Amino acid sequence: MRRSWRQVLLASTMALVTGATGLVMSAPAQARPAESWSFSVTGEPGDPITAGNSYSYSSAAPTPGDEMNAWGGEQQRFGMEFWSDTDNIWRLDLTAPAGQPLKAGDTYQNVGQPAYGSDAAGIRLYNGGWGRSCAQSTGSFTVLDASWGPFDYIERFDATFEIRCEGATGSLRGEIHIGNPPPVPALDVTLTVDPVATVNSKGIATVRGTITCTRADSFSIAGEIVQEQKKAGVVRGHFSPHIACVPGQVVPWSATTYPADVKFQRGTAQAVSEILVRDFVYWNEFTVRDTSTLTLTR
Repeated sequence: MRRSWRQVLLASTMALVTGATGLVMSAPAQARPAESWSFSVTGEPGDPITAGNSYSYSSAAPTPGDEMNAWGGEQQRFGMEFWSDTDNIWRLDLTAPAGQPLKAGDTYQNVGQPAYGSDAAGIRLYNGGWGRSCAQSTGSFTVLDASWGPFDYIERFDATFEIRCEGATGSLRGEIHIGNPPPVPALDVTLTVDPVATVNSKGIATVRGTITCTRADSFSIAGEIVQEQKKAGVVRGHFSPHIACVPGQVVPWSATTYPADVKFQRGTAQAVSEILVRDFVYWNEFTVRDTSTLTLTR
């Protein structure tokens, strides 16, 4: 994900606001640029965040430097950050009560700002361009549409909101609309190792197996064969094939051990294999492992 100087600036500003006011302003874990979006806010006289002004932005009619990112948190939290070259920097956070996903038709009234460790619903709006925020506020919001994908991918999210800062004589009202393409499947991989491997006259072992995947990608297998021998003791040999995987297909693989001075014998051995999977679409990383007992034959 591209991270601009605006994001760095906003993160620094957020940290200062947190220290100054005691607000909990957690950074987005998986913020993503939105494909289509609109954001508008209208303030009444006496509202300190808008200073009584109205603002409106849209991907349909962007201005230079416009950038909209959005993220979710266990489908319970929605957040957005918007930047433009005109120094308009906005952040909106909406939170449902603990254990409840944000879904179409939900309305939350008289909610305060999200607080760390709280199970309550929350709403917060911050303007970083002019450093305008509320130490405390009360608001409401209604979720008009929400469609989530894997790892809090936001396909659609529409909401309206209203906020009044504590002690202010005016409120603000706004709308947020986010649209993205349908989510692709999360990357998943299965790894198998055949229980029968071969060893040639030079003591080089060849192991075989299969992999399957949910999205096209290439993977490297890091593997080791371990054999207990009477004379040589513990003999170890490594293998590391690289396989191009095609979704919907069972892709066979094979690999030989190296270096050549490691000599395996016919008999029983253990194989430990693993694949490090990096899903750059959803910023997820995990390891697939297999431990198998092999029979080495000629």
